[in-house]
Amino acid sequence: MSLSSAFARPLLIYDDKCYSCTKFAGVASMLSRGWIRTAGHYYSDAALKAKTMVFPKDYDPTNMFWLINKNGAYGARSGLLPVAKEIFIGWFRASYNDDMYAAACEYRGTEMSCYTPTNVLKRIAKLLSHGAVFRF
Repeated sequence: MSLSSAFARPLLIYDDKCYSCTKFAGVASMLSRGWIRTAGHYYSDAALKAKTMVFPKDYDPTNMFWLINKNGAYGARSGLLPVAKEIFIGWFRASYNDDMYAAACEYRGTEMSCYTPTNVLKRIAKLLSHGAVFRF
């Protein structure tokens, strides 16, 4: 199976130990009417499988969110425009919401990081200052 066909519907991989990241993924999924699938870095089998398919073995993709679609994987700042594009596409293509999104704060009772306003601002600053792209 080629990577392009495996990600015909986009997959948003986010930090499921982070409250604001979890909310971001939920909003992206909701706005796209379920077109964007979501998976947490740490607790999702879909994310673990996707990361082994896309990223080199010596690369740690957990330092930013990733949108993986049929063209490639886009991280952090590089992924903001593709997320917006996929949300727009979802308005017209998605007629269902079969996303398996689950709030990380309810998953396994994990402690949520970046819950304070200061930490949210730090996450946003990091998001805007980092970015990476892996094209298929």
